[in-house]
Amino acid sequence: MPPHTHPYSEVVTIISGDIGTSHGDTFEKKGELLKPGSLWVYPAKHSHYAWTGNEEAVLQVQFVGPGGIDYINPADDPRKK
Repeated sequence: MPPHTHPYSEVVTIISGDIGTSHGDTFEKKGELLKPGSLWVYPAKHSHYAWTGNEEAVLQVQFVGPGGIDYINPADDPRKK
């Protein structure tokens, strides 16, 4: 998932698979992959991104809406392809 922001804070829990996540405007895989049961919080309008290992992963994302996503680089937005 390329760098993006949301108008809300989000709580993310890994249900299955391994996920890497970090923050900033530039995608850079840094740090270890997190395991199922891991949880993190990103505040509203805080740029962040995520990646998986070699297999798919399932996340639970909780937030209070309305929903929304803004990609740091508009070319990364799949809605515009």
